[in-house]
Amino acid sequence: MKKKLLIELIIYAVIVVIGIILLFTYEPKQQEIIIPSDFKIEAEVERGETDVTLPNEQ
Repeated sequence: MKKKLLIELIIYAVIVVIGIILLFTYEPKQQEIIIPSDFKIEAEVERGETDVTLPNEQ
């Protein structure tokens, strides 16, 4: 019985190690996001907040 539990524990440990390796090595493919040119975000202004723009520094 102990030998069977030891084999099962080793199998689970191998699965966990493979999962951790895949977690750190997986790189998803880059997908291009196409946004229509007439896309507009409208937000309600609350508590005196206004739109904020950040300078485009290059």
